Amino acid sequence: MKPSRRTRGWSGLVAGVVVFGLATGPQFSAELASATSPTTSSTVATSSTTTSVASGSTTTTPSGSTTTTLPTGSTTTTLPVTRRVTSPVWPTMGSAALAIPQLSVAASSPRQPVVPIASLTKLMTVWIVLHQFPLTNSGLGACETVSARDVALYRHDVAQQQSVVAIALGQRICERTLLRGVIVHSAGDYAQLLAQLTDLPTTNFVALMNREALAMGMIHTHYVDETGISSGDVSTASDQLIITVAVMTNEPLIRSIATLTKVWLPVQGVVGTFTPDLGYDGVAGVKSGYTEAAGGCDAMAVNLRLNTTVVTTYIVVLGQQSNNALALAGSVALALYRSIRPSIARVVTPSGVQVEWIGSLADVTSPSPTPANAYW
Repeated sequence: MKPSRRTRGWSGLVAGVVVFGLATGPQFSAELASATSPTTSSTVATSSTTTSVASGSTTTTPSGSTTTTLPTGSTTTTLPVTRRVTSPVWPTMGSAALAIPQLSVAASSPRQPVVPIASLTKLMTVWIVLHQFPLTNSGLGACETVSARDVALYRHDVAQQQSVVAIALGQRICERTLLRGVIVHSAGDYAQLLAQLTDLPTTNFVALMNREALAMGMIHTHYVDETGISSGDVSTASDQLIITVAVMTNEPLIRSIATLTKVWLPVQGVVGTFTPDLGYDGVAGVKSGYTEAAGGCDAMAVNLRLNTTVVTTYIVVLGQQSNNALALAGSVALALYRSIRPSIARVVTPSGVQVEWIGSLADVTSPSPTPANAYW
């Protein structure tokens, strides 16, 4: 179910998804509690069909209901598929959307306002450049020399208190280094240098970002710069989910960079990530952002390993406001993930043991392909 380079994107996200159980986890702060919706009471629905599961390996949910999340065994027993109905923990502040491409599951919070998205904008900048200059896990990619104008832009960004990485006049810098600085440290000056690799004026590059967004089905998105520092860079959580899935699905290099908690960069030295909860509870990226207008924003990827299968859930949270808005955005995204986690399970099917969505079948949707991209 992975979107290809020319036919990609998740559109038509379901407004509400029915899930199996409610995951437990550490107690969040009072601030998080006020930012997430209360869980509704659960009911049990049993399918009329049956599924064979490995005997002797039964696990239970926190409420005690038997699930089909079982390792394989030498003998099997036929059990009914039990589905516990509840609601995802959507944030009461801001908005959110989620997708599990491998299982064709997608959903979004009831409200999807068009709002500033801060540095999530950089995901489109990265996407555009990687299409013009494809790069694998080896190699440096396209390179350029830092000019006096670049240094002046860097100093301007510093004065504006943007996230930056130090550069030096005459420095030779390449695409791979720029991508690491943009994804790990959200460096605005690196994003500008990355866009310059295309030799397009800023206005033309931004126009290309908007055309690409439209081609991908991101109809509520508008970009005005490469960095997201402007409040004019706006989108919805559902739209940002499309670019998040596209980048992480199609670009192995970005998947590997997104997992890094720190990276060494020339001139600057070691810098750390701003992505909340990275490396914790399966979080494997992707990108965060904050401005006063946007609040805390987080595009999160969470890997779940079930035996030899890894299932990735993508979540986008926008518009979190607090004294530590980035951390709050990450906590809200994790709370949402934990609320749907019990609906992902290994089950025995006629074709063998495989990972499936065991929540409501109404939540399994076919992603609508977007129009073929004509710009490359």
